[in-house]
Amino acid sequence: MGPRGAITWGWVAEPAAPTAHAWPWWTAALVHVNAAHLQANLWATLVVAAWGWVARAGAPQALAWLLAWPLSQALLITDPGTLARYVGLSATLHAGAIIVCWHLLWRANGARRGVGALVAAAIALKLALEVPLLQGWWSGTHAQDQAPVPLPGAPGHVLAGHAHGCGVWAGVMAAAAVDGIMVWFRRRAGPADDPAGRPK
Repeated sequence: MGPRGAITWGWVAEPAAPTAHAWPWWTAALVHVNAAHLQANLWATLVVAAWGWVARAGAPQALAWLLAWPLSQALLITDPGTLARYVGLSATLHAGAIIVCWHLLWRANGARRGVGALVAAAIALKLALEVPLLQGWWSGTHAQDQAPVPLPGAPGHVLAGHAHGCGVWAGVMAAAAVDGIMVWFRRRAGPADDPAGRPK
């Protein structure tokens, strides 16, 4: 939709906007400032989809990803002042990737769990290299002093490391919430299926 559409439908770092207007929590992920931005995110979507398919992610992980979509944008309110506005799928894609890691770490065994741990570690390293707060921590500078890297042909937009971190946190919270709800339902259903409360 270009920079003008990004202003209308994207997340904007204004004091009232993040809480007064909730629609960018959904629409920001759908807006891209140029064809290169969209193409990069579509390729990344294929990678995340393949990751979920190989890991045998199912309906619970899909539900967690749906919950993480708006939460990823809502968490941008925690930005330390490095992000003027945000559009694109990258935060939501980071959420999806970490949700699959969570699935493998908590539900898989053996080598599959090891693969989940390895990918989670790779995501953590990626964040350490690009999130302003983490960069500031290990370089000894304030997050606001980190040099922004503009998207090609999109003045005012930056590669959103903070948004990627928000996506990962949203994914972890959504996956934990869905798992907690599933455990609660299983416990509620257990006594009905078996008077002794033992799993069958």
